[in-house]
Amino acid sequence: MSAVYGAVASVGIGVGDHLTRGAADRVGIRLTLGAFFFMGIPVSAAGALALESQWIAADIYMGALTGIVALVALGFLYLGYASATAGVVAPPAAVVGVALPVVVDLIRGTVPPVTVIAGMALGMVSVLLITVSPRLVGNVRRGFSFGLAAGIGYGCMFVMLDQLSAASGFWPVTAQRSVAFTIMVVLGIGSRKPVFPSRFVFKTIIHGSIWGGVGAMFFVYGLQHGDLAPVTVAGTQYAAVTVVCGMLFRGERMRWWQVVGLLGSVSAVALIVVG
Repeated sequence: MSAVYGAVASVGIGVGDHLTRGAADRVGIRLTLGAFFFMGIPVSAAGALALESQWIAADIYMGALTGIVALVALGFLYLGYASATAGVVAPPAAVVGVALPVVVDLIRGTVPPVTVIAGMALGMVSVLLITVSPRLVGNVRRGFSFGLAAGIGYGCMFVMLDQLSAASGFWPVTAQRSVAFTIMVVLGIGSRKPVFPSRFVFKTIIHGSIWGGVGAMFFVYGLQHGDLAPVTVAGTQYAAVTVVCGMLFRGERMRWWQVVGLLGSVSAVALIVVG
């Protein structure tokens, strides 16, 4: 059942990623992330209050630490994009980010049913197919290395979020967003640049932050009430949602292997949920 929360999370995160990507194209990633994390604070706080979450210090600290890890992972990801094309950077980031929690779960001795194992394997292959691109332009080695580092960062963040107790609910998510936003503010002030984008773009980011924030809460709830690997694999299928949104609203062309990856992603989630 917990994998269902991961699947719902993938929809929210995928739509949020699509909306914030459009904003980043106009005002840059720094302003976009600052506004995204800022709006994530009230969204997650509302969820915490609705769930009657408890303020548990150890979980709050862990949530705050994931805010730092998330920014480091994003930093590596966009350093990769600055070095090479997405086709070089995205595949290692996506696959390693999924594979690391799966390996950790197996080391812990968690052995899921055969259908879930098949779904997780299919999910990792599907993410690779969705993110891969034949355009290998730029410093391939440097871009791949940054993508790999980003994947390790994301994987570590997922493992850290899995340590949260169910009683703490969504307050750790609020702590994560707060720490990440504070860092973005410090970076903005330190460079004497604005912290928030224009009002028009900010509205788009608000929508993206709401979608992404709700998705993040479903993801954390799934981790708090289920196993790490299935929830992570189901949740990281958001790449499929982002690709579909790009095709529907941005006129992007979906290549044949991305179609295969999309079908595989849907099948993977179905196998994990049924298992």
